[in-house]
Amino acid sequence: MSLSLWTPLFSALIAFAMATKVLLRSRKRRPHWLFIMFATNVAVWYLATFLEARNGGGLLSRFAGLMAVLLPQTGVRFLRGFSLDAPDQPSSLDRWATRLLVPMLALVASPWFTQKITGAVIRAVLLAYVVGLLIAAVSALSSRGRVIASQHERRRARYLVGLGVLATLVTTADLVPFMVNRVVAANLPPIGSILVLAVLYMFSEVIERRRVIDLYELAGRFVVLTALALVLAGIYYRLVDWQVLTERRLQEGPYFLNAIVASLVILILFDPLRAKVEEQIGRFFFGERHDFETSINELRRRLAHALEPDEMGRVLMDGLSRSRRVTSASLYLVDADRKGLDLTAQLGDTAERRVDLASLRALVDHARTHGIAVKEHLERDADDRRELGETREGESIAELAHAMESLSASVVLPLEGEGNDLLGLLTLRDDRVRDAFAGDEFPILKGLAAQVAIVVENTRLYARIKERDRLAALGEMAAGLAHEIRNPLGAIKGAAQWMESTMPAESDHREFIGIIVEEVGRLDRVVSSFLDYARPYRGNPSLLDVTNVVERTLQLVRNDIPAELVLTHEPGDELPPVRMDPEHLRQVLLNLIRNAMEAMKGRGSIVLRSRTRGSFVELLVRDSGPGIEASMRKNLFIPFSTTKTQGTGLGLAISQRLIQSAGGRIELRASGDLGTTFCISLPAAVSGTPTAPGGSIPPPPRVAADAEAVRVSSHPLA
Repeated sequence: MSLSLWTPLFSALIAFAMATKVLLRSRKRRPHWLFIMFATNVAVWYLATFLEARNGGGLLSRFAGLMAVLLPQTGVRFLRGFSLDAPDQPSSLDRWATRLLVPMLALVASPWFTQKITGAVIRAVLLAYVVGLLIAAVSALSSRGRVIASQHERRRARYLVGLGVLATLVTTADLVPFMVNRVVAANLPPIGSILVLAVLYMFSEVIERRRVIDLYELAGRFVVLTALALVLAGIYYRLVDWQVLTERRLQEGPYFLNAIVASLVILILFDPLRAKVEEQIGRFFFGERHDFETSINELRRRLAHALEPDEMGRVLMDGLSRSRRVTSASLYLVDADRKGLDLTAQLGDTAERRVDLASLRALVDHARTHGIAVKEHLERDADDRRELGETREGESIAELAHAMESLSASVVLPLEGEGNDLLGLLTLRDDRVRDAFAGDEFPILKGLAAQVAIVVENTRLYARIKERDRLAALGEMAAGLAHEIRNPLGAIKGAAQWMESTMPAESDHREFIGIIVEEVGRLDRVVSSFLDYARPYRGNPSLLDVTNVVERTLQLVRNDIPAELVLTHEPGDELPPVRMDPEHLRQVLLNLIRNAMEAMKGRGSIVLRSRTRGSFVELLVRDSGPGIEASMRKNLFIPFSTTKTQGTGLGLAISQRLIQSAGGRIELRASGDLGTTFCISLPAAVSGTPTAPGGSIPPPPRVAADAEAVRVSSHPLA
């Protein structure tokens, strides 16, 4: 038998392999089932043509004809429905295909099909029927693609139309020889079958992915697959049967083609079969572990949707309970001071509401080092160390096991965030058995702990977002209230000032009137701060010289400097200009300087230093005050956060907003016993002359470095 007549058998095996690959998917949508039906139809047709060519006979011929009649039926539904969300109602093409099905089946079943002349005519009609329906399906696909609103789906439709046209052409090329002349078919190379399988492979790749795969990528995949198959076939050809090869008794055609087909089948089915075999073996031999892994994976999917800490704890404990492997569990999270662990959620036995982190430091370090702490392992390790005479090491390990007992835990899992930051602990226990979890189940538990850590960070981020939105809404409300408050404030202040002007100098009420005027002024400043923060950004950015702005700012504050405070400016050399509203930069500097003066209570030193750092100009404001408390540092730039009894908590928030509007940033660089340093970073402008809204900013006159007279000095950077 010639090589060409063996081709249908090998083609059938490859088509079956493609259908099986899709069938082994865990989740199958409608396109997958349509492809399985179509690929199976192709495989059975190839098998029928092989059996007909090998054995002959009317029954096999009719069976091959029956499969040929079904080819366009499955092909039409595949092309119509698997990619464009076709409606469930049958289209006119479906109805026409169904109407043609009965007469074509009748022709194949008739006695004329096996006769020479009438059989050739019926085969020609069958060829026209197959090609015609495929062309109609491709045409319908093209028409639907032109009216799709989504550009992505239109590109996908065009790509599928191209594949459909190619499929029609190669199917015709493969059908003509077998339907018209068997002798011709036997002498032709199997190009049609190879192309049909190539197109079928492309379709199988398309339905595996939601996005459109480029045709060149698919062609590359097929070339790689074929190349690997040829390499394996060469190995089989040269090594597997080398003795037969040397004796020249090898039928090279069928053997070599069989090796190629075997390689293709192995490559196509390897990954899905491996996954499916592993799953079935795990389910059969390790059913409990398989069920536990399945339940934990489901729990991790549910945890991914939790946004609130209470919801996270409830989902976690419910999932652990459903696993039927845990009788008690506790979720502890590190508190804000990082000195203890607070109980967030629990299952089963009552756990400690709060645990001191220092008392668990050794256990936490052990769990973080190994990713997990197992009480039974620690107890066995402690006994082994004692037997070896390592009493001290054994007692240290036994203390770890005792710490786990105090937590009512047989397993402790650390929850670590970004940068290995400890977020908390997850403890588990199964009172029914001593060794609750096998060693190969530890990776499952570690994966759960990693998922919980991610959810903890997400819940905290979500809480910060909600708090930010709350503050934003509060700011908008405050802006509205501020406008309503300022009008009566002006009337109150005016009336108080008038009353003060009409009172005698010796009146006892002048002091109280002065308090009214002073407090009204303070309230007006608070309202102004609200408005500054709430109103949209306004400004007149221009190229400016940072040194000039700093010098002008120092001139404004020099009269307010106490005798015991020294304010120093260290300008950088040849600083590039920056683009920002000069008044905004001056406002930020004044706020930082006044904050430093208040923190130092008018005693100490303040240094302003400017320099170039990469493509940014940095301006550092450093004081010698007591520093900022650690608990306040993270809230410095949050609106309404302040340490002052008379402050509004908007100064730094407004400063940050002004600097960010210029494309820069302001941050706390250092704070401690040696003082506080704020750094303002502004992007350097490419070119231009420094100007201000009123023109260029002339450099202010140099101020003498007489600390007793002025308390302001200016000298170049050393």
